[in-house]
Amino acid sequence: MFWGCHEHVLDEKGRTSLPKEFRDLLTRGSELPWLTARSRCLAIYPAEKFDKIRQRLSEEVLNDAAESLERLIIGHATPCSVDRAGRILIPPTLRRRARLEREIVFMGLTDRVEIWDRTRYEAEIANTQENEAENSRFLRGATR
Repeated sequence: MFWGCHEHVLDEKGRTSLPKEFRDLLTRGSELPWLTARSRCLAIYPAEKFDKIRQRLSEEVLNDAAESLERLIIGHATPCSVDRAGRILIPPTLRRRARLEREIVFMGLTDRVEIWDRTRYEAEIANTQENEAENSRFLRGATR
């Protein structure tokens, strides 16, 4: 299970150090985790979670929304290897997709680790804080 927020930087080659807490969880299995695109950021999924997502999306291909998600998530996926220094390489296509600049944020969200451009992350969190009262209705069981 992933949680917490860590600020890091990308080097000129697109490498960054994966936070140790996340690295330990992502590399404990025999299969590599998967790095892929999300709507406003990137995500790293453990292999077993990514397999479930891939299977679910492949079962729903006739649905336009599922096909769009498949294109985004599966079409941009790449195995995420961690080097001996604990770094990952974020390919140029994924860096462009998430508009990653030098300063980035790793966010642990239970089943995945998101990677945000720091400026976009700050805007997203500010928006969430601004709408906290409305968004909190979900936690209280109110869905409308």
